[in-house]
Amino acid sequence: MFSSPQKKALWASMLLLPGLAYAQTPADSVYALQPIVVTATRSEATLAEVPRSLRVITRQDIALTPANDLTDIAKKTAGVHVIQYPNLSSGIGIRGFRPQFSGLNQRTLLLIDGRPAGATNLSTISLNGVERIEVLKGPASALYGSQAMGGVINVITRRSQGTPQGSAYVEYGSFKTLQAGLQTGGNLTKQLDYDLSFAYFQRANDYKIGKNNWLRNAFDFRNAVKHYANQPDVEVDDRTGDGQTRPYTQLSYYTGALRLGYQLSSKWRLDVRGETFQARNVQSPGDIAYGITESSSKDVERASGEVALSGNLGAHQPSLKVFTADESNTNYTLNASGKPVVPYRSNRTANAWTGVQVKDVWTLGQHSLVVGYDYLKASTKGRRWADLTTERAPTQPNYALISSAFYAQANLKWGKLTLQPGLRFDQITFDVQTTPLLTTYQPGKKTNPFLSPSVAAGYEILENLRIKASVGRAFVTPDAYNVAGYSEARTTAGKIAVTSGNPDLKNESSWSQEVGISFEKSGFYANATYFATQVKDRIARLVTAVNEPVGNGDVIVSRTRFVNAADSDMNGLEAEAGYGKEGIWKVYATLTSMFEAKEVIVGTDDSRTSRDIANVARNLVSYGAEYSPINNVRLRLTGRYVGSRKDIDYTDAANPEITYAPFMVLDAVAVYSFQQKHRLTLSVSNLTDENYYEKRGYNLPGRMVSLRYTLAF
Repeated sequence: MFSSPQKKALWASMLLLPGLAYAQTPADSVYALQPIVVTATRSEATLAEVPRSLRVITRQDIALTPANDLTDIAKKTAGVHVIQYPNLSSGIGIRGFRPQFSGLNQRTLLLIDGRPAGATNLSTISLNGVERIEVLKGPASALYGSQAMGGVINVITRRSQGTPQGSAYVEYGSFKTLQAGLQTGGNLTKQLDYDLSFAYFQRANDYKIGKNNWLRNAFDFRNAVKHYANQPDVEVDDRTGDGQTRPYTQLSYYTGALRLGYQLSSKWRLDVRGETFQARNVQSPGDIAYGITESSSKDVERASGEVALSGNLGAHQPSLKVFTADESNTNYTLNASGKPVVPYRSNRTANAWTGVQVKDVWTLGQHSLVVGYDYLKASTKGRRWADLTTERAPTQPNYALISSAFYAQANLKWGKLTLQPGLRFDQITFDVQTTPLLTTYQPGKKTNPFLSPSVAAGYEILENLRIKASVGRAFVTPDAYNVAGYSEARTTAGKIAVTSGNPDLKNESSWSQEVGISFEKSGFYANATYFATQVKDRIARLVTAVNEPVGNGDVIVSRTRFVNAADSDMNGLEAEAGYGKEGIWKVYATLTSMFEAKEVIVGTDDSRTSRDIANVARNLVSYGAEYSPINNVRLRLTGRYVGSRKDIDYTDAANPEITYAPFMVLDAVAVYSFQQKHRLTLSVSNLTDENYYEKRGYNLPGRMVSLRYTLAF
């Protein structure tokens, strides 16, 4: 449904369709098929029963959207805010929260099959072997704990049963881009089933930036009108590099996953799944303002594994899941002071997750109750090097966040009324660990509790008209060193700057509300949701100038302390509508409009500074049209408009706030199937060759054309 434009014409998951079927949009699934979803309740429910904003990206949507990874598909279909770089680095934000692509303390929680994904970077999440993606918008800490402030993205992988079948594909396109992959699954024996997927991607040439800036030129014309009318200009920044080749944008990686499932008895089942992502020598071009003097490279690795035991004991559905995951990012320096050097490893960050989930779904007539216990240990370690042989202290200590939590949520139904109250209690331990070479930091621990309530309600006013409302509290933990860390740094000879953790630091917390209405009838659907979020106790640095002698002639000149000294307010409107005849044609559009997305920073003198939240677009619009002139041909045209956003220009020594120019990107796709097992897909991404970026200075590819052949077996 909400598919739209962007960079590559690379259909990273046409292999998911064993044959060409009618490619339903999420709207078809949401309003016609009412699929089974799990994210909003941690148990199976039809979408109509969920009184929350939940977007379902189906397997068919993935197949009909030019997308290489989770960020691509989410930004084109789910109305989320994005930061995206050319070098496998990206992240998203939901409902006004700034997009993040690193760190353990993000504001959007990423799950795979309901457990923490073991990834901070969405570019490493392949779409291969994905059954669907559920995007829950709004707070979900009452079910999932920390990070679920803006919402949750839950990637649901395939669970194939029956006669084994699958598909394989090969694709070639612009910039010598080669893709190949396969997916297969089914029963090997009566009790044993499997799913296997593998994909390879290589862009052997650097890509070219688009040439067209027609939307920006429209704003330039608007500025000219305002100039002659003696009105202030609309502030938009310039986009450079029209039509140029972007050096250091070559890329290759592979990803694979294997699941084995065994039916132990009529009541118990065991599933084991492993996944890996490997990318070597990923080229990083740096900011376009510096040419190639900031270029570098990196290795990206991610692996995860899980064992899940599930049962069906009458009114109870107990389950146990044990999982582990790790992710690493190793950067290599190619240039120093603007000049090439012998490449050397400059820094490495390694994250690890280990956890256990115990859950029971208790069915009581029309009602159900989900109760469970979650344990999670997430840790991060860093290393840095000054040259080929010299290791230096990392910028922050090694630390871990350990969470132990109990939760419960009821799903209550009385006729046309659905009520979902929930509550979760988290006990979080911040553990700052001894770190080699970082002797100025002191290890320490601190435990912090948090209670997250929520309630959601839905009511069917008429047969085709529903209303919904929800309110919930959510939170995100501080970094462990914010709570328990300590460091000293010499600014000049004899002068020391001290940074210390704050054991009284609170979790950042939020209250969110939403109210919405939806209508569907005879191929037409429409809905609208108003949402508002207030964030309190945001963490900020408080710097105090002091003059404290410490002996030997040294003087502490400043003390930096982490304090809860910032707030945020976000509110806006989400709306969508569509109309069509199933299997023949369809038109649709979605809108996310932020009325307000501001943060307030409290200074050392108690002054309050308000500013727009960076990288959050005022308006996001997706739209499209699909048409099937004959049974074995499917045509699709989609578009995505991103409105103005604020950010900081770090290429300017003054670091001024700037406004990004809006942009719009179109995609076109044609699919032809023949002899039931064969399919050809022609994709044109960025049809108008727009020069655009998700992050200023990191322009994304211009027009791309690709052709894919898929064989079903």
